[in-house]
Parts: sequence; structure tokens; C-alpha cells
Amino acid sequence: MTFPRPSTDETAIHLVFCNTPDRDCAERIARALVEQGLAACANLLPDCLSIYAWQGQVEHAHETPMLIKTTAARLPDVIGAIQALHPYEVPEIIALPVTDGLPAYLQWVRDQTLPLDKSA
Repeated sequence: MTFPRPSTDETAIHLVFCNTPDRDCAERIARALVEQGLAACANLLPDCLSIYAWQGQVEHAHETPMLIKTTAARLPDVIGAIQALHPYEVPEIIALPVTDGLPAYLQWVRDQTLPLDKSA
């Protein structure tokens, strides 16, 4: 599956938000993203109650939210990896461009996520 690139600047930083059904699932996805160099960091937040419409019904579930930091170059791979590892039929994956931040931190995210082979 091909995902659109939201920015022509491959080094642009993105914050990806994703809810998971539990902490174990969130840890498994976060670890895989960081180990594969797709994300520089993933923060697992305290569990929350989600209320949502699904297949004509109002549902509720306790979920573990994740905040994932990556680059535009890696965003399609992050989305694909989450889809492959996530148990939901349609996982919540929302990517927001980061418009400002501490330059040293933003560079760290780039350094952790840019492919080693620049021709890739």
C-alpha cells in the first residue's frame, strides 16, 4: 500500500498519534518502530476512555495512546508498520506536521530516523 507524503521536505518532523487496545500492544508497536529506525521516540500515555461510533453503534473502550516522533521520509513506513502490528481493523493513525520546536531535539529526531543509505 502506498501512502501520500504530506511534505516535500523529507526531513520535516511529524507527530503520529495512535491509540492501542492495551499497554502491551502499545509497547510492542513502539519498540518495533524505534528498533527499525522508523521513529526516534514513542511516548505511551496513561490509559484513557475512548467513546466512538463503529459500524452503526456507539462504543467505548479503554485504550493506551501513543505519541510517535518521525520524519516525513519515514512516515509511510511508520503507518505501514502500525497497520501490520495493530490488532484493530482500522487503527487510529493521525500524523501532524511539527511546525516548531527545539532545533537540537528536531535534529535528533532526524538523525534517528533518516535512512542510513541516502539513496534508499
